[in-house]
Amino acid sequence: MVQQPEIITTLIHLPLFYNPQGQGTRQPIEEEKFIVTAEEISKEFGGGFLHLYRETPPKGFWWNRNIVQRDDMALLEVDVPDTEESREWLKSYARDVLLHRFQQEAIYIKLVRPTETLEITDVKISEE
Repeated sequence: MVQQPEIITTLIHLPLFYNPQGQGTRQPIEEEKFIVTAEEISKEFGGGFLHLYRETPPKGFWWNRNIVQRDDMALLEVDVPDTEESREWLKSYARDVLLHRFQQEAIYIKLVRPTETLEITDVKISEE
């Protein structure tokens, strides 16, 4: 029997606003870009969750050039096989697609090993 790879949860942090341009104003990123991204990730790995809260979004903070930067964030969550191939695909996708699509200097991806996973279904098993 071929052993399936373990599954890890991947959290992809995406900004809700483009970086400031000219006068320092920040324009919201179009909703369609989040949807397209979620669809592309789902096609590659079989599904995922898009956490997109426009009213009270999670806040991101990071240190950059001696200044604490802030951003309102969305989160794309997807379970992926814990393989080097999955990691390479995610890195390439972030570098080649997400950096440009969201016009960012960096995209933060966090890989989390589940401590326990429960899958509850309502599948009826017919009795003969």
